[in-house]
Amino acid sequence: MLRRLLAVVAFTIFGMTVAFAQSCPDTVKNRQALMKRSGDMAKAGVAMVRGQAPYDAAKVKEIFAAFQDKADKLPTLFPDCSKTGNDTHAAPAIWTQQDDFKAKIAKFAADVKTAEGNTKDLDTLKVNFPLVAKDCGGCHETFRTKMD
Repeated sequence: MLRRLLAVVAFTIFGMTVAFAQSCPDTVKNRQALMKRSGDMAKAGVAMVRGQAPYDAAKVKEIFAAFQDKADKLPTLFPDCSKTGNDTHAAPAIWTQQDDFKAKIAKFAADVKTAEGNTKDLDTLKVNFPLVAKDCGGCHETFRTKMD
């Protein structure tokens, strides 16, 4: 009976370990997809600000919604198992400077909300969008490794 119980416990622990290990590559893929979407949205915003694309209020709303989604999800997408591998560009500072990382995400979320509420036309987009973009760049400076 004791052997059977130990076998069940060992199997359960092994299964949980395997499931956790398999979820880590998915976490990295999810965060990379979130960042790619955010980057695509940023490109659309920059194009409007630079006059390379017409101002589109619906697209601006979509851009800010994507940024807010990123701010909401980012804090959960950096478990310890995702520090290396899976073509991650997350810098070690994310794990060693957690409070600063979370503070930058919180600032980004607040700035996105403010920018979204204050953007009514192209002129206000030109004022608000760079403030949000600056948050992205500031975070990447510290918390993203240089890419080739």
